[in-house]
Amino acid sequence: MKKLLIFGLIVLSVFLIYLCNMDKKVYYLALGDSLANGDGAYGKEIKSYSDYVSDYLKNKNLLETYVDEFAQSGYRTTDLINSITDNKKVSVNKKQVTLQNALIKADLVTVSIGANDILNKINTELPIDYASLYNYIDDLGDDLEELLSLMREYCKEDIVLVGYYNPYPYLNNVNTDNVFSYLNSKYEKISKEYDVIYVEISTLFKENPQFLPNENDIHPSKDGYRAISGEIISAVNKTLLKS
Repeated sequence: MKKLLIFGLIVLSVFLIYLCNMDKKVYYLALGDSLANGDGAYGKEIKSYSDYVSDYLKNKNLLETYVDEFAQSGYRTTDLINSITDNKKVSVNKKQVTLQNALIKADLVTVSIGANDILNKINTELPIDYASLYNYIDDLGDDLEELLSLMREYCKEDIVLVGYYNPYPYLNNVNTDNVFSYLNSKYEKISKEYDVIYVEISTLFKENPQFLPNENDIHPSKDGYRAISGEIISAVNKTLLKS
């Protein structure tokens, strides 16, 4: 009887240790547009910021699952809203995964969205209609609120929203810095309302113009994507990964 009791305690201890270790693992869901997808500056897909975040978690033995199949180039805010509402399905390691279920399971969600919305509105030839552009950004803020509210219905854990960099540093005589500054400030404010971690990257790119090596393409270099991931990792080390 005593031996059975000891054996039972050992089994229970092993099971509890397993549960504790399992609970520390991170289910990581990456959502968004071409930045989440890893579109490179020269027309080829490279490692995205989410891939580098995933690598970091894996190297720390903290990664349970990494799902980036929902990220899609060209996605707008309304596209992501529709994907969640319609409960989009993708194949992950030959298994069907729904977006709503992935959001429920996720310990960490990163999202970069809205760039396609704003870039399609910016007229790269003078003159830019700034008044119309600022009004449009206000409308984008409404879309972002809808998106974050919807995401929060399913995900109660860490959501990280990646801000914008100015993708037009080579555009002569056209000042778009103020436009992206206004957009970032609005997105940061909305993020706080939904307890979402906002990661600012505009200063990072302004101080490192080499992150946008192709003046004919708005996407970052490998080092640019790695730098974005560094900002995300720094943020989640203060929350989700805080020991």
